[in-house]
Amino acid sequence: MALVKCKQCGSDVASNAAACPKCGAPPPRGPSALKVTFLVLGGLFSLCFFGTCMAGAIGSANKGASRTGASSGSTPSAVNRPPPKDVEIRSLLSEYADNEVRADANFKNHVIQTDGVVDDVKKDIMNSVYITVGTGRRFEIPQVQCFVADNQVGKAANLSKGSRVRVRGRVQGLMMNVLVKDCEIVDL
Repeated sequence: MALVKCKQCGSDVASNAAACPKCGAPPPRGPSALKVTFLVLGGLFSLCFFGTCMAGAIGSANKGASRTGASSGSTPSAVNRPPPKDVEIRSLLSEYADNEVRADANFKNHVIQTDGVVDDVKKDIMNSVYITVGTGRRFEIPQVQCFVADNQVGKAANLSKGSRVRVRGRVQGLMMNVLVKDCEIVDL
C-alpha cells in the first residue's frame, strides 16, 4: 500500500482508500493501464518515425558530401570502386542485431552486395529515395535501408513490395536499420 498526497488538503492518504480521512476528497489515482499503453505505443511510434527521419537526413547529408567530394565534372567510375563483398542478408542483419560494434568492424565503410525481399520503396524527408530490403519476414527489424544513387531512381520506381532484388552499396552502420548509401540495383 502506497501513500499519496490528497489534492484538496495535502495530507497523506493510502492509495487504496476510498476517500481522504481528513477532508473526504477522493484520493488521486495513477494513470490507467490504457493511458500507460498509449504513452508507450506513442513513444515507440515517435522513436521509429524520428529514427527513420534522422536516418534519411543522414543519408541525404552523406549523399551530398559524396557529391561535393568528387572532382568537378567527373563521376566515380567502376574502376575506382573496390569490388563488392557478397554478404547474405540474413547474416548481415543477424550480425547487426547481435553485436553492432562487431558488425561495424566487419561491414562499415565496406561495399557490399546482397539480395533480399523488397519491403518498401519510399522517400525520406529530404526527398531521397530509399528501399528497405529484408529476408521477407513480417515486422523484421533491422532491415537494410538502401539510399539509391540518383541514376538508380528509375530502377527503384519499377520495384514492388515483395519482389526479390540484389543491391550493392557502402554500409554506413546501424540506425534502426542497416544504412547503405549510394546503392545500385543490380538485378530486378
